[in-house]
Parts: sequence; structure tokens; C-alpha cells
Amino acid sequence: MMSPRTSRRPFGAASVSTAVVLMAVGGVIAFGVRAPASIEEYVDLLDLGLILIWSGILLLVMQVVMFRPRRPRRSTWDDRTDQWYANDVHRPGYVGQTEVLPTIRGEGTSRR
Repeated sequence: MMSPRTSRRPFGAASVSTAVVLMAVGGVIAFGVRAPASIEEYVDLLDLGLILIWSGILLLVMQVVMFRPRRPRRSTWDDRTDQWYANDVHRPGYVGQTEVLPTIRGEGTSRR
């Protein structure tokens, strides 16, 4: 059973270090190993190394693209909020003067 402090990665998610290891192993196999002719009959080490290098590059690009932070989506209401928010008397921190609205009673009427 796992302790609650350890975090689990989603199944199938490879890390950036896996991509770097693939590229390093592919480079060593492609350019650093001289195999005997009996092995070269069955396996082309240059092609195998290049396949590993390109798979490492592809994995690295996939990690960057798939696990980048998401940007917030804008809705059509986001553009409209600036129009009314500047004049909204109910917003926090509003200290301006409100308009005096006409009343039902006229100015000359008095209360009795």
C-alpha cells in the first residue's frame, strides 16, 4: 500500500528523463558501438540508434505539449464585463456619487 505522501503519475505518462535516456542510448548505439559483422547481418546498429534518438525527441516533444499548463478560456462575457463594471455602483470599493433620480412626488409637495 502506498503512503499518502507519495504522488502517483497517471498510467502511461513517461518522464522527460526517459526521453533523454532514449536519446543518449540511441547516440551511443548509433555512433559509439562497432559491432562484429555477424551482428550487422541481422541488426543495423546505425538505424537502431537513429530510431531510439528520434523516439526520444518525439517523447520529449509530446511531454512538453501534453503537460503544459492550460490557459484559461475566455467566454463572450469576458469582453462585456469591462463595459458595465467601470460604472457599477455595487462593485467593491466604489466611492463615486450616484445620480439623484426623480421622485414620484414633485419638488414642491410637502409631507403632512
